[in-house]
Amino acid sequence: MDRIITIGRWQWKAFWRRFNRAGNLNAGNQGILLIFSVLILIRYLAALQKAAIDLPQGKTSIFQSLLLGIFIVWMFPLVNNAHTNISTRKLLHLPLRNVELFCIRLITLLFPPYAWLIVVGSLGICYPIIRARNPIAGVIAACLFIGFSALTGVTIAQLASLSVFRKLFFAALMLGGLLIFYFGYNYGAERVLSLVSSLPASPVTSAAMGTQSWLAICELVVLTTAAFFAALWSFQKSLEVTSKPRSRKPGLVDALRIPGAIGGLAAKDFRYFRRLLDPYLGVLAAALGCLYLVTAEISSAGLFQVFVLSVFVGNSPLAFNSFGLDNRAAMDRLKLMPLTGTTILLGKNFAFVMVVALQLAPLMLLGFWRLGFFIGLSGIAEGVAVAAMYLTWGNFMSVNYPFKMQFFQFTSSKDVVAEVLAGIIFGSLPGIITIYLINTNEFGAAWKIALTLFLSGVLYFLSVVRVGRGFAKKHDRIAAAVS
Repeated sequence: MDRIITIGRWQWKAFWRRFNRAGNLNAGNQGILLIFSVLILIRYLAALQKAAIDLPQGKTSIFQSLLLGIFIVWMFPLVNNAHTNISTRKLLHLPLRNVELFCIRLITLLFPPYAWLIVVGSLGICYPIIRARNPIAGVIAACLFIGFSALTGVTIAQLASLSVFRKLFFAALMLGGLLIFYFGYNYGAERVLSLVSSLPASPVTSAAMGTQSWLAICELVVLTTAAFFAALWSFQKSLEVTSKPRSRKPGLVDALRIPGAIGGLAAKDFRYFRRLLDPYLGVLAAALGCLYLVTAEISSAGLFQVFVLSVFVGNSPLAFNSFGLDNRAAMDRLKLMPLTGTTILLGKNFAFVMVVALQLAPLMLLGFWRLGFFIGLSGIAEGVAVAAMYLTWGNFMSVNYPFKMQFFQFTSSKDVVAEVLAGIIFGSLPGIITIYLINTNEFGAAWKIALTLFLSGVLYFLSVVRVGRGFAKKHDRIAAAVS
């Protein structure tokens, strides 16, 4: 225990030195984060107050939805926290058992300020419970549920480093999203939401409502214990991961590869991009759009175009931080190669287009089939224009606001919140204009969509030339940011 406390203390000091390092956060983004935090807090407090009124009356829907939200919130910060796992690997040379290393990892997960907010917000669920029929059992059950949620998030985050589990998680995510969408479309969203929210929260609700309280607590004890051992097992597995050389086999990348330096750079970045978790959110959005077009009796052109925009939002980190998966060695190779900054940017932009095009292809084909030639063609025009606008903003951000990303993690862009939000709004403008023109049946919509596409292309051309010329001046700064 003394060794765990000592190492934990030094890890704490190291974390706050990195946090206080100059340039880690800027005032504008702190303001954006503060605004979002206050808005979420106000909404959460209102929901807690409503749940405190409903729970004594036997109405549990809002309470269960809050518990589901707590369960989900514990997932994403832990999946994003790649640096913690990396720092744990650096301790392998010390005479520490795996259990001690695992305890150190659990301690370091609570270092960031957002972890404190999650803990405090999670404990806030006790407020409606104290007004329930059995508050003591309910509070115990809620604490066990919070522990179960945290340990489940740790398990998923650690298994994400293993290829076979990444494939299983992706398959489960796709299947779950499709089932929720299908049943929600056929049976109503409220019924599906109540069913989904009751699954992880039912023992807590049973304990708080006084129906077989101690049986529900025993069930949560078993679940939390199982989650602890699963987290410990996954931690040991994640420490065993080593990079293995893989033989290069011809595949889809080689079939789509264009000749020249741009093709080689794009092939490398395409392999990098598909090892990030964010693009799979775009895959999920495209799959939901395809399911909608297949199952809807009367398909909506506006909703089809919203799904197209959603694909780009999921893939936005690939455009906004195209150097994030590189390292200093890769940046040094780019510096030594006889390549211009424009060529380098074009290679990364083409990799982004490849990723998005593969996701949008089935959605576009179904759009032509269900909505007609004009709507399908407008969807393609929207996709090209939005891609150009995303890359216009993304080239600027990639060079001026680079930050390190980790393979098999979601992108954490907390340091550039304002820039990312502005980029999503800016990049989505052609799509919003297209949706407006199509839904209002405005005369001359075709040439206005074409004009929007032309202007987006011009802006992209100007950005790639201008930013490419200044790439050499920013090279060292980018290399330091992604090291």
